[in-house]
Amino acid sequence: MNMYPSDYKPSKPIPLQSLLFGHRIQGSQTKYEYLIEFLQVAISPKEVKYNGKKYDCMFPVDEEGCNNRMQYSPKSRIGLKRFAFFPKSKLDGKAEVDKKAYEECLRALENKMSGGNETKKKNMLVVVQNLLNGFSAFNQGRSWFDQSMLPVCPEVILPEGMGIKWRRQGLDFQTCNVDIDSKFDFHKYTYMCRGGEVYYLHLLNAINEYPKYQKLIEYRLNEMITRFPQFSSLCNFVQDTWDEYMSVPSEEPFHKDLGVIPTSFACRNKYTLIELDNFLNSKCHPFEKMEMMANGLILQILRMMYVAASDEKCSNCWLIDVNCEGIDNQEAKKAAVSAFKHNEETISNYLYRGLEKYRYIEKYRYLFKKTPEHKIIKDAADDSYRLFRKLGKSIGIIIPNTGTGMRFSLSEEIIKFLVLSIIPPKHMDTLDKFIESLYQHFGMVIGVSQYKREMNRGVVNIVSDLSFMEENERAFAQKLKECGFLRDLSDAISIVENPYEREEELV
Repeated sequence: MNMYPSDYKPSKPIPLQSLLFGHRIQGSQTKYEYLIEFLQVAISPKEVKYNGKKYDCMFPVDEEGCNNRMQYSPKSRIGLKRFAFFPKSKLDGKAEVDKKAYEECLRALENKMSGGNETKKKNMLVVVQNLLNGFSAFNQGRSWFDQSMLPVCPEVILPEGMGIKWRRQGLDFQTCNVDIDSKFDFHKYTYMCRGGEVYYLHLLNAINEYPKYQKLIEYRLNEMITRFPQFSSLCNFVQDTWDEYMSVPSEEPFHKDLGVIPTSFACRNKYTLIELDNFLNSKCHPFEKMEMMANGLILQILRMMYVAASDEKCSNCWLIDVNCEGIDNQEAKKAAVSAFKHNEETISNYLYRGLEKYRYIEKYRYLFKKTPEHKIIKDAADDSYRLFRKLGKSIGIIIPNTGTGMRFSLSEEIIKFLVLSIIPPKHMDTLDKFIESLYQHFGMVIGVSQYKREMNRGVVNIVSDLSFMEENERAFAQKLKECGFLRDLSDAISIVENPYEREEELV
């Protein structure tokens, strides 16, 4: 159970699933919140906990591989979050002090605006609120402080700040009172549950192993979130006006400790960097890129989890039922359902193997005296393969959404990410080579060749007639064609192409 960073010395035992799959990945986090939390860590100032060494770059590289645990310091910008989300959030969580703060914020903004009468200014503020609220990442039944915005600019990449009811209800509004915006708990993990941190640590480890990727990935990520300077100006206007009105000192930095991931994730380091290199260099609209990256980030995390759980005796392949509309391939479906069950058994076996090691770690022994083994395993299952199902369904690599017969498939959104991450912009591969690359990168079994290899390993059912996998390949080709990525050069040769232009060279 080796961890990265290796100097992790928890003050109290962490759950079994955190040791096996990273601290921590939980079900309440949405795919956009994975992306937002990842970017939040990346753009925040960071420092090493034991010696205070500071970094301003996204992915610091040092001779020790950044193997010392770090903390990061995001900005809360509570005034901006309150302005954007307070009026449309649920009533629970709307403390009187925040109602007053919201009203005073509107008044301060109106006074700051030049030109127009009072009605016109109010209407303009409503337009701005609706604009910002329109980029909400998730707003169903949440309090305003639990909301988050899509990363359209750095200023809206904000941490979660829980408004503890008894703290908020005991406050009276007055200017110069720092508690109005600081009395939130920024260290609870309710919706942003460290899943983005897990992905950040994976990339940090990968870049320290292959530092040539550092400059490109930092540049492209920064480019993606700074394409709309108008949003930055708007957000800064709101927050700066509020800070000026409140007459409080500059926001005191608060620190959040980064978690840990298992070193077994490192076997995907090079693949992840190659995929990001190709993907981030493909020129497309920033909103489109954010959507694809949210899907791709989840896909890469799920792949890391499966690779970590597998060994020579256990499967880490994903048998894909392409499930193309108009093509009914019952044999492929049955094989995919059977393989998916085997995949989940692989994760379950890994949990039990981990439990055996867990019980012999001195600091964890007392847990077995107060927590039944079945409870430890249940919690680990909830945060591993059961969570895997939920996340896989959210991005379209597991079907159906409800009912029996769960299996791996490929949505159009995931196919788009796969093409852009495997094939460099304006390049092409033969269909056979592309299918093989998917097998090498993600363990995806789509065609006959890959099925035969897994059959020889004893992972999938041994059959003599593989015509159903030939049909699966044809369905995949059809799906690629429908998505605009496949061209037939002849009856025998088909080409998969990344049609996107390449982003401008780094400056």
